Formats: sequence, structure tokens, C-alpha cells
Amino acid sequence: MTLKGRLKTVLLLGLLLLIGATVGAEDAQPPRRVFTLPIEMDVDSGAANGDAVIMRLMPLAAFPMGERWKIVNLTLAMVADAPGGVPGQPGNPEPGEGGRVFGLGDLTNAVFFTPPSRSTKFVWGFGPGVGLPIATDPRLGSGKWTLGPAFRFAYRPGPWNLGAVVVNLFSVAGDEERADVNQLLIRGLIRRRLKDPWYFTYNPIITANWNAPADQRWLVPLGGGIGRTFTAGGQSVALSVHAYANVIKPDGAPEWLIRITFIVPIPKALMRR
Repeated sequence: MTLKGRLKTVLLLGLLLLIGATVGAEDAQPPRRVFTLPIEMDVDSGAANGDAVIMRLMPLAAFPMGERWKIVNLTLAMVADAPGGVPGQPGNPEPGEGGRVFGLGDLTNAVFFTPPSRSTKFVWGFGPGVGLPIATDPRLGSGKWTLGPAFRFAYRPGPWNLGAVVVNLFSVAGDEERADVNQLLIRGLIRRRLKDPWYFTYNPIITANWNAPADQRWLVPLGGGIGRTFTAGGQSVALSVHAYANVIKPDGAPEWLIRITFIVPIPKALMRR
């Protein structure tokens, strides 16, 4: 299948997942809920086994717990068309060898308990992260059930928006023939408002495989993107285009990637009680 054909297939499956996530949100969220659905598409190049196309859907739901606390649930689902044996992917630090494969990757979910904050500019939360081995092919997942601590923070001084989600997952069960997982995942955010409605953004996905040798442990991208906000159906929408070079990486990992990020507007009907 050509790259154009694979892109069409990934987009179609991603759309089906999007419809399912959006419809499911209506019954899953309590009053005063918040629901957003960022979508990322990465096209990477320079990996030892060839290029890959990866789509991530990251539904985020926030709702109150008592009078002052809040629960934030973040899910990461992945659809990929990729070669096997490419290290550094979140949730799959030791992928199986093989040719190209298309399908679902493992699912990662984190729940953050967010305490009240004295500052209107700073929020943080902590809780558990869990990885579910739902990949449709061993080359797209770790084959392991994983568990570990998760932390998030957001700081918004003036035109800046700074934040990060940090999860370290350890394998606790699963395929005994697959390598154990001990992987750090950091999803960072540096965003700066420019002249309305434009903004600059840097959203690195940093991983560290603690079971690998020191010179093969880290994947660190450097780059950034330009985004624009606009209104669709009374909802705020954001679209951005990024370019990153993996300045620190394991052998065989991609050299660089292009990313498109789109935050989908949720119909107002889904936000009603």
C-alpha cells in the first residue's frame, strides 16, 4: 500500500474511533463536566525499518469530586501503520521485529486527582497510570499490563501556557516471552500566544526506557509548531502544524517527524445535563 493509501486508511479508522469516543462521552460525564478530544497525526521518517504514520486520540474528561477537588481522566489511544522493531514509541519500548503492520496500539489511561489551588494560574494533579495490552499486533504493543504513578501540572502566566503530563509505567503481568517494561513518558507543553488568533507551540513526547543501556535510553525531540484558533459551531477549535527532530534517540528510531494536531469541538448537546 502506498503512503497516500495508508494515510487514508489511518484517517478513516481514526474517524471511527472519534465517533465512538464522542458518542460515549454523553453518558460517561456528570454535570459540570469538561470534555475535549485532541487528535494528533505523526508522519515520521528516518527509522531503520522505514517510515510510519501514527494517529493518537486523547480524550480528556474533567469533573468535580466533592466541593473543591476535581478528577481529570486522560486516555491515549493509538492507530498506526508502522514497521516493526522501531524503539522509542510510548508504551512499546521493546517492539517485536517484522515487516509493516497496521492496527491499534496499546491503550494508556491516567487518572489525576486535582486538589484546590490558591493560584488561578497553577493547577496540578496526581494519580495512577495504567497500560492495557490491546494492540492488534505484537509489533504495535508491549504485550504487557503496566501500572505506575502519574503527575500533571499546568501554569498559565500571561500569554504563556506551560504544562506536562508525566507517567512511569512498570509491567506487572502479560506475555512472559516479551521484555519487561519500565518506561517514562513525558508529554510537555510550551505555548505562547502571538498576534490573535495565532500561537507558537512546542509539544514534545519524551520517552526513557530504563531497561536499555544509557546511550539507548532516551528519545528527545526538538522543534515546534505554529497554530491558529478559530470558532466552529460556537466552539473554540485549535489547529497546529509541527516539525521535530529527534536530537537524542535510540539506534533505529526515526530521525524526524511532522505532526498535525487538531482539537475537536464537542457539540453543545453533549455538554448538557
